[in-house]
Amino acid sequence: MSRWISRNLSLFLIALLLAFFFWAVATESEDPTQVRTFATPIPVEIRDLNEDMAAYGAEDARVRVEIRAPRSVWDNLRAEDIRAYIDMSDAVTGTMEVPVEIRLAVSPASVTNITPQIIEVTVEHIAEKEVTIRTQVDGRPALGYMVRETEIAPTMVRVRGPETQVRRVMEGRISISIEGRQSDLRSDYVPTLVNEDGDVISDLEIVPGSVTVHVAIAQWLNTREVPINPTLVGQPAFGYRIANIEIDPQVVTVWGRSDLLNANATLQTEPIDYEGITQTLQSSVTLRLPSGLQLLTGQPVVTVTLSVEAIRSGVTLEITPTIEGLQPNLQADIEVDYIIVILSGPISAMEQLGTTDVTAVLDLSGLRPGDYSLIPQIDVPNEITIENTFPEKLPVKIELAPDTDDSFE
Repeated sequence: MSRWISRNLSLFLIALLLAFFFWAVATESEDPTQVRTFATPIPVEIRDLNEDMAAYGAEDARVRVEIRAPRSVWDNLRAEDIRAYIDMSDAVTGTMEVPVEIRLAVSPASVTNITPQIIEVTVEHIAEKEVTIRTQVDGRPALGYMVRETEIAPTMVRVRGPETQVRRVMEGRISISIEGRQSDLRSDYVPTLVNEDGDVISDLEIVPGSVTVHVAIAQWLNTREVPINPTLVGQPAFGYRIANIEIDPQVVTVWGRSDLLNANATLQTEPIDYEGITQTLQSSVTLRLPSGLQLLTGQPVVTVTLSVEAIRSGVTLEITPTIEGLQPNLQADIEVDYIIVILSGPISAMEQLGTTDVTAVLDLSGLRPGDYSLIPQIDVPNEITIENTFPEKLPVKIELAPDTDDSFE
């Protein structure tokens, strides 16, 4: 048996190789191998760096990875299946070039190329130091208020990071706006680290991560906002009235002793004479400031605008209608004795209204004998408005006049 095996071993090996070849050819035709570059750049991780060291230069590093794998593997390959890293276990301080390594979480697959293949990083020892926090208060509080004091807690923080970066830090700064404030400001802020030239140094750890700043704001004057009350003298012309009063500004801020502020709920102006006006009057007048009170800002002058309007009145009249346009051989009979007319208008115009100033006319031009219901034409002077009439239409009967021919032309 052993002789037979020894005589046929070469044939057996050849058959085995042929079987593997045909299997590989069949597999390749069904699931061909492809060499492609993965579409998404892969971020590079830093691994195994000593805890008392820091490395920078590879924070945003990404590489493109070319992979050889069957099509079925490519169809399901994700970015999470590809890990790019640099091994820093043997790193020493200084700048060095470290090769990028790739680990694939799928198989069968192999990396054929990496771009770039080398990442330059700088390694330093981790350093720490304490720096002072300073505040910069921007803006001004509201008028009559001032910054009493500014408190910071804590006043110093510990900065941790690469030695050369930490060495450059001179202080931490916090910028605070108090523009227009009337009360204290208390909030937490993250300090900005700067060097001696005021340039910002970032990517360093700050412990604690924030500090509390309290800006105490106090009132340095006794102030109060007081409304303006204009002093008016006179009356508009007869038949007119004040329709609206506008004041600019309506309120001013004054300062002085507390008892005076409490005793003056409003401020008066110098007198404004509007005797006999019939149209809008605008005046710039001075405020009357009681002794001991002063305006916080601006001049003691306000603008007062008085708008006037005519006072309207009403009247009801009984008007006898008259006829116009009736042909000579006809006669007309109006079946009502008078029309009730309701009028309105400015009181001055109404008081001058005479009994003959309002007329009601029925125009019978071209009308033949018969019964009609006609709307009279009411005439009134200018500025007078007709509010209503009753009845609205008048019944009129037109007939041939007595002793006339029955024919009608």
